[in-house]
Amino acid sequence: MIEITAALISAGFLIALSQGFKKYIPHRLAASTILIAIAFIYVGFALQGNTASSATMEIIAAVVFYIIAVTGYLKYEKLLPAGIILHGVWDIAHHLGFSETRIPDYYPVFCLSIDFVIGIYFWIIFSRRK
Repeated sequence: MIEITAALISAGFLIALSQGFKKYIPHRLAASTILIAIAFIYVGFALQGNTASSATMEIIAAVVFYIIAVTGYLKYEKLLPAGIILHGVWDIAHHLGFSETRIPDYYPVFCLSIDFVIGIYFWIIFSRRK
């Protein structure tokens, strides 16, 4: 439960920052930066005593999320919230054991929660645009 609470507080903080600095950091840039950052966190976990195949899988996944982020930033902004929510699905896969990367027990639930909240937030922001 603490993971979800921390995720909701963190998401609220990110949303407040995004709203407060939108004049200087457009939502599209904020969303793409967040997506790239969250994608590479699992690479860091994979480098902590995991197998080479685990690290390779996490790097490939991070590159896919990077491509989604860049494409969303440059051309199709609704790819950004979709990518963030898709990263939440990636978190579920880790939680269910579909990845051999060892990660802290609390992390998938925390990350899933924050990804869904932030993804929905950016979906709403980008859906309001014409």
